[in-house]
Amino acid sequence: MAIATLTLGIVKPDGIASGKAGKIIAHIEDAGFVVRAARLVRLTRPEAGAFYAVHRERPFYRDLVEFMTSGPCLPMVLERADAVAHFRTVIGATDPAEAAPGTIRKLFAESKGKNAVHGSDSAENAAREIGFFFSEGELAGLWG
Repeated sequence: MAIATLTLGIVKPDGIASGKAGKIIAHIEDAGFVVRAARLVRLTRPEAGAFYAVHRERPFYRDLVEFMTSGPCLPMVLERADAVAHFRTVIGATDPAEAAPGTIRKLFAESKGKNAVHGSDSAENAAREIGFFFSEGELAGLWG
């Protein structure tokens, strides 16, 4: 039996504004994930900048920060075996035009920039990103 692991998923502002958050969460749960923590937040520019600091030198960074502060988003701690890799498969390619059929981005994203969801890209980033949104007390019992 595989050991359950955690990842961070975020329903981005476009996913919330479109009224599709419930369908996105249902899709995530149908893919075998359990939502262990969630909260609706509206990021400030400094918060979004800090969260996406790894992209600071990339040409899309400013637009990404602007987009992520344009409305509320829903960060979630998701649990299942091989959570990071499986969630990346479930959400699909960044560009919905390139995303596989049945993936969240193929079903719910508007564009490469408004792509409905974020998913951690490694176990190390998942731990860092989860810690960005949720305190240790909120996560008691979830890590090992």
